[in-house]
Amino acid sequence: MNPVQLAADEGMIWSFGSMGFILACALLVIWPTIAVWRAKSQMSREGDYKSIAEKAVLTQQDMERELVEVRLQLNDMSDRVKSVERVLKDVE
Repeated sequence: MNPVQLAADEGMIWSFGSMGFILACALLVIWPTIAVWRAKSQMSREGDYKSIAEKAVLTQQDMERELVEVRLQLNDMSDRVKSVERVLKDVE
């Protein structure tokens, strides 16, 4: 091999080697950054889901209270209707 060809080959090796080193360093910086970003976005979504679930539980508890109140009112109305029926049977 002549010295010019050897120098060119050596220069290409250094070029590709340095590009590979820079790429490896960039990946070592970018990969964890992306992982942190994904984790933050997932935590944000989980926080949103948690708040939605808490609102749903509170709404369900409110509806249960209202249902109990409606049942009590319905039982009261049923008792009143029964008493009116008794009075009407006594009047006949």
